[in-house]
Amino acid sequence: MSRSTVSTLAVPVTERDHVRGPDDAPLTLVLYGDFECPSCGELYPVLKRIQDRLGDKLRFVFRHFPLTEAHPHALRAAEAAEAAAAQGMFWEMHDILYDHQDALTDEDLIEYAADIGLDTEQFTRELDAGVHEERIEEDVSGGAHSGVDGTPTIFINGRRYDGPLEYDALLEALVQTGDLSAIQASIRHRDRALRETIERSRSGAPASGAAIRDYFSADEIFQRLVATADEEFSRRNRQLFMSGVAAGLAITLTFLARSAVTATVPLESAPLIGNLFYPIGFILIVLGRYQLFTENTLTPVTLVLTRIASVRNLLRLWGIVIVANVLGAALGAFVLATTGVFTPQAAEVAVGFGEHAFETGWWDLFFKGIFAGNIVAALVWLVHASRDTTTRLLLVIFLMFLIPSADLFHCITGACEVLYFVFQGNASLWAAFAAFFVPVTLGNIVGGVVLVALLNYSQTAERRFPDRDPSDLKLTWAEWIYSRQAGGPQIRSSTEETGTENR
Repeated sequence: MSRSTVSTLAVPVTERDHVRGPDDAPLTLVLYGDFECPSCGELYPVLKRIQDRLGDKLRFVFRHFPLTEAHPHALRAAEAAEAAAAQGMFWEMHDILYDHQDALTDEDLIEYAADIGLDTEQFTRELDAGVHEERIEEDVSGGAHSGVDGTPTIFINGRRYDGPLEYDALLEALVQTGDLSAIQASIRHRDRALRETIERSRSGAPASGAAIRDYFSADEIFQRLVATADEEFSRRNRQLFMSGVAAGLAITLTFLARSAVTATVPLESAPLIGNLFYPIGFILIVLGRYQLFTENTLTPVTLVLTRIASVRNLLRLWGIVIVANVLGAALGAFVLATTGVFTPQAAEVAVGFGEHAFETGWWDLFFKGIFAGNIVAALVWLVHASRDTTTRLLLVIFLMFLIPSADLFHCITGACEVLYFVFQGNASLWAAFAAFFVPVTLGNIVGGVVLVALLNYSQTAERRFPDRDPSDLKLTWAEWIYSRQAGGPQIRSSTEETGTENR
């Protein structure tokens, strides 16, 4: 945060400002911010927590101060926020820009505009014409008169705040500045809700159990699952695709390690020892948070079942990820099939995996896929029930070891095996698709959806969202089928929704 000899706000808050909160609030916090500034991005969730805590006791004002030399996309992002403000949706764009600070190109901005329902033709036209540059320059000029020379810079009731940009310190400064008795009364009124949210992550999902701190209830696990699902839906198509390709390549390591180890150990123990290396790719995916079909893409089903996300959006997510996964696995299989990475013995074992897959009947593959989908779904549930990396690592190793040991099939790992077999000239791509990939994928979906979505949802349907009425979040039936909205629930506090919008 910048420091200056000027300590007062030169330009008072007026109707031209972007404001959240009532005009008669005893506290006014003015933030000069930059949408590409990393420190502003770190402050964003802190300010959201403070708004939730103080409610109608706080009026929050955002003013632009893009640091164009350090942040090349900051000015364009500020213009995008103003273009959204022209259509009455400044705060929606404000939030999405801070949620996606690493993606602020013109293409990204137009995609965000479409996501929040703006007229994209008007939005693009205003950006190209620089309609809102003067408005931003006024904010910058006013900030300069107030001594602002960096971001984020905060003024509380007109006085500059130069303390730590942390929740406790900033909240204490606000309480000391405002009507203390009124704020304390407000805090007492919210004490119960506060106790329930102290141990929650930024998304609102619990970070520890309510009854036992290191043990989550089924309700709490489901809330964590919903938070992950919301994150999956909020990812852009490009991010999903690249992460999906990375997951497909990670699965190639499972195929490589299992084949190589199986070929080098004594014959009688080869399958057992080789299967121990099957979890390798899944470890990378779970700990690295890559997008893998049946793992990351099963969690969003929970939001579709609760009618908070649309079927169309779920199919978009599934389609992008599964195509990317198969492309990554195909690339890895092609390299292994056309180069000397495998020893002759390992190559023979690898061919055997693909041959075994082709020899298994269609319905057998389907039912084996169901059980494999169950295992992956159980992994998803238990990973969300875990609080540490070591536990997650052991879960992945143990559960994924069961898939090859029980002669089950996972669609992406199996795709790598059968595509290697195809690239060796032993079968056609169509046969790999129709005779293997289709039944296994369908089985994985059925097994995964039934366990992680239906059974676990049925345990927790009464308490899906502890801080919101689920009926407020539901789509209409028509929207549930074909809505384009890109987010999941985007769970926000009632304070945020009832605060004064852009005026």
